[in-house]
Amino acid sequence: MRMGMALGLAVCLLLGADAAEDSKALQGTWTLVSGEVSGKAMTAEEIKDGKLTIKGDTYTVEIKGREKSTGVQKLDATKKPKTLDGKSSAGADKDKTILGIYELKGDEFRISLAPPGKERPTKFTTAPDSGYWMHVWKRAK
Repeated sequence: MRMGMALGLAVCLLLGADAAEDSKALQGTWTLVSGEVSGKAMTAEEIKDGKLTIKGDTYTVEIKGREKSTGVQKLDATKKPKTLDGKSSAGADKDKTILGIYELKGDEFRISLAPPGKERPTKFTTAPDSGYWMHVWKRAK
């Protein structure tokens, strides 16, 4: 019985460690390299100068022609794909929860997000008129 409880605790700690590792790896500034919104690729002009800054569990997203977005995020690395819950602290989506999925591979961070009130996406693509969006970020040099 104790062995099972100890093993269960160890697994939980390891899974929590994955989210902590991802959180640590995401710290800093990221540059937008591609994206799509509602099934349509973002233009080079929209992508240009796109910036994501993560400090602790706080994020700030700046994309040309769009309102600056800030908030907090919570990662869950135990899910497949890994999940992210964001809560905006300013703008039109203030205090609304945004559900997403993410993938972190080295200096590339890929994320797919649902509009507030919609179900979490299950893949890194969007459908026409869905309101979902997907971004690919590269660590800023």
